[in-house]
Amino acid sequence: MASTDTPTTSTDDFTFTPPMCAIFRRFLKRKGLKFTTERALILDAVLGKDSVFEADDLLTEMRDADHRVSKATIYRTLKHLLESKIIQEVLIDSSRAHYQLAFGQKPTGHLVCLETNQIIEFPTEELDALMQKVCKEHGYEPLSHRFVIYGSSPAAQKTEPAEED
Repeated sequence: MASTDTPTTSTDDFTFTPPMCAIFRRFLKRKGLKFTTERALILDAVLGKDSVFEADDLLTEMRDADHRVSKATIYRTLKHLLESKIIQEVLIDSSRAHYQLAFGQKPTGHLVCLETNQIIEFPTEELDALMQKVCKEHGYEPLSHRFVIYGSSPAAQKTEPAEED
């Protein structure tokens, strides 16, 4: 019986989706760079992300999985993944870079708790429709947009001390 799932390629160390792998390989080839085992492992780890992530968290996860990858390789590969439009940077705060999958993903908004740093993604269909309408009215071709709400989460609100009179 044939499977309708997207085929994957597997080695002892990693599994990745061929279309994304092919896109990244072509990008690297155009730049005169090689598709190394380390880059394949990083791509696989990034493709496994279902929400916003940070480079240092990715490095920790990879090292915890016994993958020998340097911090510099993580950062360089994330830069290449950004340039190839497989991931995008999410501007949540100015002190740390956050990333999320971009290729083939619907845009999302983000709720960011300023107290706990919790990040919640949410769909933005209504905002997408508004963006299209505003761009059309002004003759713009939309390229991208970001929607981030900063606030205080319920968990943070519970820990705040009550104000005294």
